[in-house]
Amino acid sequence: MRTAASEDKGLLQLLAAAALLAMLTVHGVLDVNQSAISSYVTIVLLHGVIYLVAIITVLKWPGGTKTLVVVLVVALILRAIAMTALPNLSTDAFRYVWDGRLGWEGISPYLFVPADEQLAALRDAEIYPNLNQKERAVTIYPPVAQLLFMIGVAIQDGIAGMKALMLLCEAVTVAALIGWLRAEGLPLSRVLIYAWHPLPIWEFASQAHLDAAATTLLVLGIWAAVRKRQGLTGALFAMAALVKYFPVVLLPALWRRWDWRLPTALVATMAIIALPYMSSAGTGVLGFLGQHLDNEGYRSGWGFHAVWYLREFQIADPSGAQFVAVALTILAAIAAWALFGRGADEFKPGRMVLLGAAFVFFTSPHYPWYFGFLCALAVRVPHPALLVMTITCATLQLPRLDGGYSWTHLYAMTYVLPLIVWALWKLATRYSPPLDRLNRDLLRLDTVNIRL
Repeated sequence: MRTAASEDKGLLQLLAAAALLAMLTVHGVLDVNQSAISSYVTIVLLHGVIYLVAIITVLKWPGGTKTLVVVLVVALILRAIAMTALPNLSTDAFRYVWDGRLGWEGISPYLFVPADEQLAALRDAEIYPNLNQKERAVTIYPPVAQLLFMIGVAIQDGIAGMKALMLLCEAVTVAALIGWLRAEGLPLSRVLIYAWHPLPIWEFASQAHLDAAATTLLVLGIWAAVRKRQGLTGALFAMAALVKYFPVVLLPALWRRWDWRLPTALVATMAIIALPYMSSAGTGVLGFLGQHLDNEGYRSGWGFHAVWYLREFQIADPSGAQFVAVALTILAAIAAWALFGRGADEFKPGRMVLLGAAFVFFTSPHYPWYFGFLCALAVRVPHPALLVMTITCATLQLPRLDGGYSWTHLYAMTYVLPLIVWALWKLATRYSPPLDRLNRDLLRLDTVNIRL
């Protein structure tokens, strides 16, 4: 039962955690600005530990309006500090600015590489020198992403404009998460699970990764689904997929079977938005995607961490195609379970989370920002394994040098450790009644309580 004393106790613990997180964030900014990546990753992992304590606090003492205000204010402060860091963790934001400039000039980013002499007038000393693969790569980003880049450039032509855009996306994401929590009758302070998570603070607010916008549209789509707005869900997921392609993976857990408003809105929205770009670039709207898959090692199989692990330790030697076939089969089975293993009007968030986590596990992204949407899903389903995965993925930023960190270490931290946590949690909740009650009553994880 909530009391004034318990809320005050919870607030004091949250404020103490917030003070520590602010100090760590300042330290992280200094490390990023000095390109001290190993030290930065250590700071993020420490942030993650304090963050987990804060989660326990809001789950035990959810509080009311005062607690929610503290959560939101601290989230803003942490992002304001992180935004002062230089874009030293990746070069992606520079490409966003470049593509936005092309959009305002009426030039298709799918037709010309940045080094093309026809674009010489757009080059400057800040953005152009930092573009990755400017001599060979047209853009990789879909049409809605291009529209967002134009908005970012309109705010300010530079990295600051993109950071401001992603901060705005973050604000909308948090608001949508609060709406989702309210719709399901859950304490609003649980939004801390996203708002204080180190990944969106650093990769979205600080480094301005586009996944922030994809996450925003995805969460809005889920909120619409919870409110049984199937047409709106389809339209929002279409826009999300035209920012980053992954959101469509979650749709089997959200579609009310045989309600054709969702797929109709999905296809129609995609067509309306993509057609103007296709009219000039045709299939070129896929941009540099094919070459990107080659560069990341997905066609050969080496890009999948599981394949790399199996080959490195001489356990098996599957081809990339064989691994993809197995992964797709498993994902299809989970998707079918998420779609048909429930009533048409039921919402099983645990199955949606399992589908998203399995997709990330099999595709094994090489960069931590690809895990960002899982942070939003954790607000509803804060499974310990999911939280561990979204925190330890920061290790993917570590330099992979001879005599340094290898893919083995990173794979173990990002993928193997969460699986161990999941298995231990399963066993603990099966044989410990208090933990099982915590699992069901506080975390609301009964929907992912799958038998081993």
